[in-house]
Amino acid sequence: MKNIVLKSACAGAILLASYSCDEASSVLDAITEDSEVATGLKSALSVGIDTAATNLSKDGGYLNDAAVKIGMPEEAATAFSAVQALSKNETFSKLLNATNSSIPDENTFIKLFNSAAEDAAPKSVNIFKSAITKMTISDAESILFGADNAATSYLHDNTATQLQSAFHEPVTSSLNSVKVAGVTTTSAWTKFADYNNKLANVISDKTVKAGLTAAQLTGVITSSQYASVQSVQEVNNDLSDYITGKALDGLFTKVADQEYQIRTNVNARVNDVLKKVFGRLDTKKNS
Repeated sequence: MKNIVLKSACAGAILLASYSCDEASSVLDAITEDSEVATGLKSALSVGIDTAATNLSKDGGYLNDAAVKIGMPEEAATAFSAVQALSKNETFSKLLNATNSSIPDENTFIKLFNSAAEDAAPKSVNIFKSAITKMTISDAESILFGADNAATSYLHDNTATQLQSAFHEPVTSSLNSVKVAGVTTTSAWTKFADYNNKLANVISDKTVKAGLTAAQLTGVITSSQYASVQSVQEVNNDLSDYITGKALDGLFTKVADQEYQIRTNVNARVNDVLKKVFGRLDTKKNS
């Protein structure tokens, strides 16, 4: 270890020896300044992550915030109500060789999705901070004086794939444990996906088509449900990738909000590093 330090010191001395005293001093100042900027950016992201995870983990943290609320997967949204109505019909259940069971309504699913994300949110903090610790910001100056979400964007661009993988396990755990109306997200979604996918596979069958028409004529399903069920398509039985992606999107959104606050609001700079580094933004604006 001592040899490494000595070699580094020697290398630095040789480098600085090629400059005049004033030039060497400027180089050292620049290195120190860049280091402080990088430290400040990492600190800003750490503060943003702590705040975002804390707020999103509260009851309704995702559900009651339109900016991050998790809705139905796109492939299920259009035909969901029709599929749910058909699942209650014994005739159709027999046609599909499916268990006639009650599929929760859409509001219950939305609560399940968001409750699972809220439960997993605190578990993201260490994952995020590990990614931040490994960050090497060579262009710290441009990020500091960049867009209001430049640091968050840098974090997203360089860590999103790793974070998706690392956050997958805690999200899956939440999907299997958090309950709304007595059911977990996984068990409720499995009921819907199984029925939906069987319907998608036989939707062109003449007998099924005739049954659909009869269901509409007898009022079992509405005309709009009848129309939407024609577009039923297979959905993924496994929600973990979808909820993980949406939960991370929400976290990045809120980290960006916190970064903006730190950049623009002096009171949001909660430590000396943030005050010093981001104070340069105030100086530049006023110059």
